[in-house]
Amino acid sequence: MVICPFCKEENIDGADECEQCQQPLGFLSKPRTSSTIEHSLIKDRVYMLAPRKPLGVEASTPVGDVLRLMVSRAIGCIVVNDNGQMVGIFTERDALLRLNVDAALHATRPVRDFMTASPDTIEADAPIAFALHKMDVGGYRHIPVMSGPVASGGKVSGIVSVRDILRYITEDLMSLG
Repeated sequence: MVICPFCKEENIDGADECEQCQQPLGFLSKPRTSSTIEHSLIKDRVYMLAPRKPLGVEASTPVGDVLRLMVSRAIGCIVVNDNGQMVGIFTERDALLRLNVDAALHATRPVRDFMTASPDTIEADAPIAFALHKMDVGGYRHIPVMSGPVASGGKVSGIVSVRDILRYITEDLMSLG
């Protein structure tokens, strides 16, 4: 319960305004950080992780060619495009779960058959905590970073991985001494 500081009415957690006096309560439910790391995750933005430039292939590219490209570049995620628009991503996890030991049998099939379609994305100016939350809830290890809102024609400008966030947290911890 949240007690309204204006009229002392009890309201449910997360209420935007008091049911009794209609005064705003949103400021009472904002998350409060309990550590320097939490504060940094909320304050710092995704672009500060220096997202890697995405490598992309067309959806019709044979999955065997995509796997060879990922191995040669030592990357765990590739953006799948159709006529210049991102339609999915193909990750190490997709290779393990969708190809597994049958990778050679499916090498000539298009990557679109094995990709993660319509992946979740994050905007470059979003807090790092948002990226971490999306990756945790969705179970992803990679998330495409958009140069602007998808609805406004934003394009994939980078890829952030769990490793990038762990590196950021480690550097933040090291700076504390």
